[in-house]
Amino acid sequence: MMQPTMTARPILALLTAVLLWLGSGLAIADVPWASAETMRSDAARLGRLLYRPASAERDAAIDERLARLRAAWHAGLDAAYGDGALAVEASLEALETTARAGDAEGAARARELLWTRLLHGAQRQAFRALERGDAETAADWLNIREYARASGDTAAELAMAELLAGRLAPSEALRIVRDELLGIHAAELRLALARAAADAKAAHRIQLAGELGRAEGLMAILRDSLEEKLGRAATRRLEDDLAAARQARTAAAIEPVRAALADYAPVALSDAERLRRARLLRRFLDLVWIEYQDGVRNGEISIPMEYHEAVLFRGRAAMIFGDLRPTIAETAAEAAERLATLLAEMDAHIAAKGDPERIRTLTGEALALVDQVFGAETAQGGYDLAVETLPAVLDEMLLMARSGDWREAEMKRLEAYSWFDPDIEQRLMPRAPGLALRLEARFWEGSAELPGLGRIIAAQGPVTALVDQVAAIEAGLGDARERIETPLSALGALVQSSGIILREGLEAVLILAALMGALRAEGVPSRAWRRPVVAGVTLAIAGSFALWFAARQLITISTLQRELLEGATALVAAAVLVWVTQTLLSRARGGHLERLRTTLRQSGLSVVGIFALAFLVVFREGFETVLFYEALLVDAPSEAVLAGLVLGGAGALVAGWLVFGLGLRLPLKPFFRITGVLLALLSVMLVGAGIRGLQTAALLPATPVGWFPDQEWLQLWLGLFPVAEALAAQGAVIAFFLLNWLLGRRAAAPARA
Repeated sequence: MMQPTMTARPILALLTAVLLWLGSGLAIADVPWASAETMRSDAARLGRLLYRPASAERDAAIDERLARLRAAWHAGLDAAYGDGALAVEASLEALETTARAGDAEGAARARELLWTRLLHGAQRQAFRALERGDAETAADWLNIREYARASGDTAAELAMAELLAGRLAPSEALRIVRDELLGIHAAELRLALARAAADAKAAHRIQLAGELGRAEGLMAILRDSLEEKLGRAATRRLEDDLAAARQARTAAAIEPVRAALADYAPVALSDAERLRRARLLRRFLDLVWIEYQDGVRNGEISIPMEYHEAVLFRGRAAMIFGDLRPTIAETAAEAAERLATLLAEMDAHIAAKGDPERIRTLTGEALALVDQVFGAETAQGGYDLAVETLPAVLDEMLLMARSGDWREAEMKRLEAYSWFDPDIEQRLMPRAPGLALRLEARFWEGSAELPGLGRIIAAQGPVTALVDQVAAIEAGLGDARERIETPLSALGALVQSSGIILREGLEAVLILAALMGALRAEGVPSRAWRRPVVAGVTLAIAGSFALWFAARQLITISTLQRELLEGATALVAAAVLVWVTQTLLSRARGGHLERLRTTLRQSGLSVVGIFALAFLVVFREGFETVLFYEALLVDAPSEAVLAGLVLGGAGALVAGWLVFGLGLRLPLKPFFRITGVLLALLSVMLVGAGIRGLQTAALLPATPVGWFPDQEWLQLWLGLFPVAEALAAQGAVIAFFLLNWLLGRRAAAPARA
């Protein structure tokens, strides 16, 4: 293929710009945020191009991106920005110069300055529109903004909604919006400086240049506030220190800037906002230890996902602490200093992959300080905190994806899932299990029509699909909140309680009843199977409550660990059940009766197998059932829940008794066929549930298929998910049973003849 020459490159860029302008000019001019988002996205892609070795192809791609940037800017956005256009134009020219020169560091700085100047100009236009009472124009410009990383429905969004509805004065809306944006910019400034210090230590010079450029741009947005709070002279010193840090490129040079901003707060937080952020700080500190304890062993990363989540949560805790530090310093200066020291020590210890017990000590002390400063209310939150934080984490994930940072987007996805399960899913599952399953799938593989977040991020796009899936999740979360927060009547609580125990207990009861009926019907003495069954069930029930108590009081079980526990237990139970079932169905070597009777009498293996099966099938459901009832009892009448537990349990026992009774009334041969088929079906269901558990524990891939029905009742009651890996495993189990049956018929043919 012929490559573009140097003389052809300007012509190519001009033609591209003209075509883009002709295709989108008027539409983009009417929607300023669309142009701004295009510029941000193309600038990020431009930065990634500069990581490639120099070549004619790379240079042509750079020219194309620069042309798109120019087209978006000159499609009416430059005129709309008014007096803010000059600063944006200067950043755009700097980006063009550094990109064409192959200067990745200079381009990273110019890219961040371009975006922050777009933010600054849009903010000024929005404020002016609010001052003259033009709510619709202000709302359009406010789409070009950063969003808080630790909130859901923001005060600014609510204020604009009230203004557009005519229930709030423009001046009051302006105050609320200005205060929120100042707070967000201050938090982003501290975060950019923290990341810059980390990049300096790691010698990531391109990322360092970008973060310092972002800090420079944010400082310009905050200049009036900084002068008001710190004084003009201190603000100038701050700018000089930042310029010196850009030259030195060291963490030590960045530290004076961070120290000067440590107690800077552009607006005072309300009591409710302080408590909300304190709860977030406590939650993130707690998660640092939860993830780190499994992520590191003997100075090495043992589980990369857990380790990176520990890094992520410590960073978020530091960010929230930066917002709260001025408030803490007002009443407890020593506590503020100590918390800062503890967070810094955590950072260093995690980077060094040190002893997890040290992280436990550091986070324990930090949690005690948070409780000391803000009171015991900070330990509360759970569901309320999750529904408030989850949308913000999804928004942050979208920001990471749009900037091309797919690795960070994956971390945000996992963080979002950690807020969904258990805080939301456990409350939703007793009320709407089908909705809970649909939402869970959206975080992972999704469906054949709309891929889930996990699949989209793994494929690195497209971003539009990610936006669509986030919108679907947020709509589902709205439905979930409505169901969770609607008070339950006594009848509703009874029905839901009955459904839980019937759904979770029926599987175990049917397996055990079929097994005991088969053993008793063939004449095996009850003493040979009664004790292992009773012992297995008793130990499983006790183990379920013990694990629940330990997870609440002694240890911590993360979302992925719980999924792993459930999936692994289901697969082990399936393996035992397959072995028992094929024994019952086999006709070879004297028939199933004699072989099973012989192994029971001459070996302890079958006794151990029966005990293991009884334990596993009950324990697999027990822990989750306890969690479901705990969630249901939060706001449901306890008497109705107890009545439902009794009613649903009775229904499961009746079903088991009917199966068990067949063993006493049916002829032996038909009964064995019925119970064998029943146990085979249950083993197929266990395999599907086990594979699904390992997929949601992020240990196995998940590929949705469109040819299998996506029905909630199939998933809840039969463990049949429209996922290729689970269906393939279940197909293998079915093939094993069919092959075993065919071989048995062939072996028995001579005897029948």
